[in-house]
Amino acid sequence: MHRLAVMLGAESESGHILRTSLLGLAKRSNRIVDPSARVEYLAEQVVHQARSVRGPSGTLELLKISDPRQEEIRRAILALPIRLAEILLVSHYLSVFGPELAGIMRMTVRGCNQRLEEALDALRRAVGEPEPVSLPGVIESLSQELTAALRSAARLVQSPGTETLEAELRSLKGARAPGVPLLLAVLVVLLVLLLVISATWLFGRTHQATTVPTLVESQQSVSPQARVLPAQVQAVPVYYIGRQDGKLHREFRNLAASGDLVSTVVNAILAVAPLDPDYRSAWNPGGVIGVSREGSVVTVNLSADAFPDGADQELTQQAIGQVVQAVHEVLDAPDLKVRFTANGEAPPAAFAGEHQLPGVASLAKLWIDAPGNGVRLAAGAVTFSGVVQSDAGQPRVLVTDANDTLLASQYAQTEVTTGTEGWRHWSVSLTLEAGSYLVRVETSWTDDMGVVQTSLESRSITVE
Repeated sequence: MHRLAVMLGAESESGHILRTSLLGLAKRSNRIVDPSARVEYLAEQVVHQARSVRGPSGTLELLKISDPRQEEIRRAILALPIRLAEILLVSHYLSVFGPELAGIMRMTVRGCNQRLEEALDALRRAVGEPEPVSLPGVIESLSQELTAALRSAARLVQSPGTETLEAELRSLKGARAPGVPLLLAVLVVLLVLLLVISATWLFGRTHQATTVPTLVESQQSVSPQARVLPAQVQAVPVYYIGRQDGKLHREFRNLAASGDLVSTVVNAILAVAPLDPDYRSAWNPGGVIGVSREGSVVTVNLSADAFPDGADQELTQQAIGQVVQAVHEVLDAPDLKVRFTANGEAPPAAFAGEHQLPGVASLAKLWIDAPGNGVRLAAGAVTFSGVVQSDAGQPRVLVTDANDTLLASQYAQTEVTTGTEGWRHWSVSLTLEAGSYLVRVETSWTDDMGVVQTSLESRSITVE
């Protein structure tokens, strides 16, 4: 954490930052119990206190590196706008992404994903394509190089001004469990941090790096067998079509970063199979060639083979809806329009023009946001959550086991107020023992003809 504070440009106050962060954690020891949550709290405090010390005109502090490629990356990071350089440093030095990174940066997951994609794209444009390495994909390879460069640029010196820290921690009432020395508790948290970083560094991928340069001005060395996690954007909304109702359904997916959030989510629509077998994509397998934005229009250039062959009007509208809904959600811009091109040329006639956000009639009445289909969860309290359209009834959650025995039937807690986009959030918590379960969530509403309709979503989960 001291090295992180130094790299963030706050070396002059790093001892004070660590002391206040650990004292703050000690005061919250009864509320922040999970070791990983404690590590996240410490990282959050260090990042934001360092930001305050650095000030708006400050810069990051990264040691010069002897390896030419890593030195090129170091200089490129320092040349980036500070908000982009900072998120690259925190995410890749600590190997944290998604909700954990968003929590540390005090951002929404969506906003954090967007900033990380922007920063990676800016870095790639500054340093060019990586040399051939073992990890597949340009962004993954660049993430590997970036992580190695940051660890080479870290300064390994003892944090100053922390000599009285143990006495200060001991003076806090209730800051330790009975019989456990406070300094030992602090050391355990720091050890967990080291283990997290080491584990993600050594075991994050099944592929090995071919070369990792030596640290400068440091006694630390990086093993040539080191492995790192590629950058990820997490909880990205990917839209599919329901096989039964033909409506748009949403799955939140963790995806490898591509340098552009729109490209990431559209590539997933084209190439990533849905977790739920009840969903499908209206698109053919293909790829995103490029994405550009001019004013309120986003142009998505796809390979020609991605467009459905001889698509009828219904299938065309479903395919368009998948992309437009996803682009709207990841950019959080409802007024945007989407235009398609095929290999830079005019798309099939059915996809020509500028396409706006589809109406609510094209969306399923009910979505399950968590858990995803096929996930494995720990035994105990399991929370199911999602959204339901404003004109639909209160969702009911039914749980059956592997023998199709009904174990629970419970109405979800549902928000009374409706959000700006016409949805109400719902959730329900159930205690489940180890086993396989089918979870069904249903809601009903009355259509324009006065007929009661029912919408049903299901998830298969395993509790261990």
